[in-house]
Amino acid sequence: MKLDRAIRRVIPSAARLTYNPLFKMLLNSFDLLPNRMFQEFSRIPPNHMRIRVGVGNRLFANQIFYLNEARDFWTHAFHAGLFRLDSTIVDIGCGCGRFAHPLRDYQFKYETFSGKYIGIDIDEEMLNWCRANFDRTRFEFHRSEHGSKAYNTKGRAGAYYELPLEDTSVDLVFSSSLFTHLLEKEMMNYCRESYRVLKPGCSMAMFCFSMDHPPPTFGDRHTFRFKMGNARVESLAVPEAAVAYEEEFLFQTARESGFQTAEMLVGPQDWQPVLLCKK
Repeated sequence: MKLDRAIRRVIPSAARLTYNPLFKMLLNSFDLLPNRMFQEFSRIPPNHMRIRVGVGNRLFANQIFYLNEARDFWTHAFHAGLFRLDSTIVDIGCGCGRFAHPLRDYQFKYETFSGKYIGIDIDEEMLNWCRANFDRTRFEFHRSEHGSKAYNTKGRAGAYYELPLEDTSVDLVFSSSLFTHLLEKEMMNYCRESYRVLKPGCSMAMFCFSMDHPPPTFGDRHTFRFKMGNARVESLAVPEAAVAYEEEFLFQTARESGFQTAEMLVGPQDWQPVLLCKK
């Protein structure tokens, strides 16, 4: 863990390293033995993709982190009535399916996820992995036109990305760590699009870095010392590597997008609170 943290302090975006072919091979070599020992690991993406979407600094043994990361969110979302097993769900910044796989694999007796899951991301490699590993009857994946230095992708300059969905057709829009990598213009884009596609009374739930409730690493690994518009970023060289906002600005953006309510769900020693907005 100490080695992982030291690497992350020196390198502002671990995601960028995962595009290097040699580093990718090194990372994936740590999967060889565990994949032979545990059948459960055979249906999850390779290590370089898991690191690309975040593994809590566990660069070399993170399979369990990947498998468990979404569990508490889905338990809360179901308890709070944010979705049902037949819901249409949009995951913006879906990566390599970290939050989609629990619904793909869920089965209790004859009960399964019977809804529609739409994943959006800017990374074609991870989208292709998802397309090959999730059934197309329930899951579909689309590439956003936005770009990011942190994720080594080029987008269309000044693009406004429109979600490939009809107005008022979705039960839940969420992201596990999207706003943490978005500058102001793109963040506002996704807020507006989330509002457009949601059904009346349904919710948007976005994990984010909050300047009002900074992560436990604030002052050490995270400082958010640079200001870019209303965004606070960790690195000017790779601004999308880590982005935080003042909560009042997030609430204002949600209200201007049309949402009726906006609140921040915060827990003890919280890394990323959740901006929860209802249409």
